[in-house]
Amino acid sequence: MEMKAPTRKHFPKMDSRMILWIIIAGYTYILPNFRVIYNAIVNSFGQAVAGKVPLVFVVTIGIIYVIAVFRTHKSLKNLLFLVPSAIIAVTIMTLQPNPNKHIHIPQYVLMAWLLFAVLSRDMDGKGLFILIFILGSMLGVVDELEQGVHPTRFYGWSDMLVNCASTLIGVFTIMGLKKVTARELDWITPLKESRAMLWLILFGFVGAVIMCAVLIQVAASLTFAGIYPQWLLYWNIIFAVILPFMVIRYQRSLNKYRPTIAGQPAGSLPPEIEVARLWTIPVLVILFYMHIIVIYVAYSGVAFV
Repeated sequence: MEMKAPTRKHFPKMDSRMILWIIIAGYTYILPNFRVIYNAIVNSFGQAVAGKVPLVFVVTIGIIYVIAVFRTHKSLKNLLFLVPSAIIAVTIMTLQPNPNKHIHIPQYVLMAWLLFAVLSRDMDGKGLFILIFILGSMLGVVDELEQGVHPTRFYGWSDMLVNCASTLIGVFTIMGLKKVTARELDWITPLKESRAMLWLILFGFVGAVIMCAVLIQVAASLTFAGIYPQWLLYWNIIFAVILPFMVIRYQRSLNKYRPTIAGQPAGSLPPEIEVARLWTIPVLVILFYMHIIVIYVAYSGVAFV
């Protein structure tokens, strides 16, 4: 009897978008540990040399940008995007005298480019740049929350502003190097139809703003109990509990938009629906992580500083 050669199981290929989102999540998670590299430079070469490292990074980014403009035959007008970028960078370095804070600039320029890499696969136009800035700024807040539970780092508003401003530098460099033309996509309509998700975003966002403000007092007093209000903790828990169910329900509701062919599985979502989803799911995932961090602090006993 003829023996059949064993066949290899074919596993579904991981979408490149998912890989990029995983990279962004991992990058966000390790950002507070970049200070270890800075401290290693201080120990090896001294504070004076280490303090110049962020400036060298910023200047290098500017030089690479100029070279990229000429290599891609862009108009010299594209160099004008360096003006607001330089103003933001100089402002950060002037108002924030601590040089180890300046390393946030290249960190969040890179964050903006990572977000562009994944979002530009389905989005274009001005909305793309706005969403990059929103998500990058939110991840900058997550960075600070992670630092609050990091044993050698500190939570603070000033760093959040630096992260947001640095994300904006990244957006300007993208606008100068990448030509993005808007397609006629009516994604606003399906986004408005997702009222439950929009209300959930509002609920999570308002809670996150109040939470971040209260955590300033928690970090100053070095104690969570008695400072962080119980009602706000309930807010965090309610949001964290209902979000997964709402997202699953939302994902299932999108199946009605998937084109189907008799005898074949459903196809991918129409472009306008995919864009509408990008305005909800990533925002909610980041908000979810913010609330989870506070719940972790409340019940683990970890110090928030």
